[in-house]
Amino acid sequence: MNQYVDNILKFMPESQALCFLSGLSGAEGSYFLDVAKKISKVVAKAPALYETDEKGDSVKPVLHYFYGNIDIYVTEIDKKSREHFGYTSIGHGTLEAGYIDLEYIFKAIPLINLDFNFKPLKISDYKKKFEW
Repeated sequence: MNQYVDNILKFMPESQALCFLSGLSGAEGSYFLDVAKKISKVVAKAPALYETDEKGDSVKPVLHYFYGNIDIYVTEIDKKSREHFGYTSIGHGTLEAGYIDLEYIFKAIPLINLDFNFKPLKISDYKKKFEW
């Protein structure tokens, strides 16, 4: 399989990965390959753990996951594990910082989706969005 596709599948829950693979072999396969390239490049350039510590709320996330009223913004990626750092909102009017274990998230919320069209803003902007 293509290296870009292999890279991106690690960042998707199983249900989305299966749909993504199906899309690759369909009529819009080139679209899905472009998505794989784009997100693979984002992941490759993403800050490592602790790399954005001094930036505070001015940091921009690199990945976004969503499902219902749940939003997860990944700001730092540990390329050796599935534990990353970022911010999470579960619909209670807050955006909380912490470590994010994607494997756990994918099991707990199997229908969560990686946002293929994510255009990141600063964390401060998301905090304003989620305030009640």
